[in-house]
Amino acid sequence: MTTRFPEGTETGNFLSPWLPPLEVFLRDRGIHPDHSPVPPHFHAAVSGGADSLFLAFLLHRFLGKKYPLTLVHFNHRTRGIENEEDERFLEDFARHIGRPLRTGTFSGPAPAHFSEDFLRRERHVFFAKILKEDPVNILCLAHHQDDQVETILMNLFRGTGPRGFLGMLNSPDRRIVRPLLKMRGDNIRKILSDSGISYRIDPSNLSPDYLRNRVRMDLVPAIRKIFPPEGEQHIANLSSLFSHELADRESGSWLSNTLLVASERRFVFSLPRYRKLTPYRQTLFWREVLDRILLSNLPPPEERNLLRSLSSDPVFEGHMGRGWHLGIEFQEVHLVYKRSLPEESTGNWSYVLDQDLFQDLRSGRRHRFLQFLPGGGRLEWSWFSGARNLTPWEEGTRPSRSCCLSPEAQELFPLTVSGPGFPSVRAAFRREGKSLGRILSRRRFPATFKKNLPVLMTGDILLWAPHLFPLRTPDVPDRSETGRLSITYQDAKGDIWKRSSVSP
Repeated sequence: MTTRFPEGTETGNFLSPWLPPLEVFLRDRGIHPDHSPVPPHFHAAVSGGADSLFLAFLLHRFLGKKYPLTLVHFNHRTRGIENEEDERFLEDFARHIGRPLRTGTFSGPAPAHFSEDFLRRERHVFFAKILKEDPVNILCLAHHQDDQVETILMNLFRGTGPRGFLGMLNSPDRRIVRPLLKMRGDNIRKILSDSGISYRIDPSNLSPDYLRNRVRMDLVPAIRKIFPPEGEQHIANLSSLFSHELADRESGSWLSNTLLVASERRFVFSLPRYRKLTPYRQTLFWREVLDRILLSNLPPPEERNLLRSLSSDPVFEGHMGRGWHLGIEFQEVHLVYKRSLPEESTGNWSYVLDQDLFQDLRSGRRHRFLQFLPGGGRLEWSWFSGARNLTPWEEGTRPSRSCCLSPEAQELFPLTVSGPGFPSVRAAFRREGKSLGRILSRRRFPATFKKNLPVLMTGDILLWAPHLFPLRTPDVPDRSETGRLSITYQDAKGDIWKRSSVSP
């Protein structure tokens, strides 16, 4: 009896929506025929079932007339006439799409009971023979997500360990691949049925004699009932998760590639590389960082604060607890300890910034510079080019948290950023006829904030203090240059200036 397939399906055009995922799959594995110096010869293993017919149709549509495709079938001879009917069905299907069919047959003595493993070994002996004939031969198998779930569950209860969660994988040499592992079996059957395409049903797939069938008919439906609607999907995802985890465990350079600077009070690491680490590697990363902090006799930051900050998008920058502060500078994470120094508790501190910072920002060598200050605050230094209309509060000519220095600001360097308790700061305010202590006492700032409010000076000249003293730029040579050096202050809590400052 000849099987007839619906007219028009021989082109495989009804599967056009599923071509992009196949193309990505082949390209990611380096076997895309358009991108290979020697195009591979694809072989599709077919049994006559819905999944293998879908795969053959999909490859036929993708390869077109430009590239070869051979259908391969192995006759196990376990079901008598039904095996012969399967073979005739596939011959009709091969003629329908215009592709050659190659058949293998089990010829050895049949054992008393055909186990799943025995049938699989015999089938793969036939497939291995095909692959050995030509190095460009590639075998595509039609295993789908349901098969992957069944395999992982069987491995779980067999006690195979972490590698059992990998399930079915594509071969490392990329010669045996499974393009349908992300598709559900019921979706495949629906697509074929909607197009009027018949397929063979193997009665042995319904027999409880085989473990896989019992898992499919008993265990998987129970999981669907108890964990709807994504229980199966989470099991299937274990394969990619454990594949990534095991690959990371076998590589030894991940830590040195991620952690760039590790000193007693400062850690710098690459944000993109950190986010590419698996959860397992991220846990090991923080264990290493926290161990180094404890060895330095410093209190460690709250680990949950770090994990939450780095998992948010954009990354939350600020106080991480116990004196540690986190900031981002040009895709690098800076974890800095700023606490417990005697001079910081009194505001008697000062930092000097030389002209190299100005030149690095202006030339673009640095995108921005985050200067972490005592008490958890920070100054962000950056450069913007071109003409730009700024409000008085953005310019800093009114009391605010930001100011902009002109291109001639290089004449002001070296600059000093000092705390309000630093002697030269108080002296500079007195020369202005102002008492810094009285100004701070009139503001509703927290005590710790008042002690660590930064003051920008050049030499003994007072330039700017956020919220308190508007920008004053000394006379510098006039130059016709565009661009500004922008400075923005951010306190530890991030909102004090809004509640307490006179700026809008």
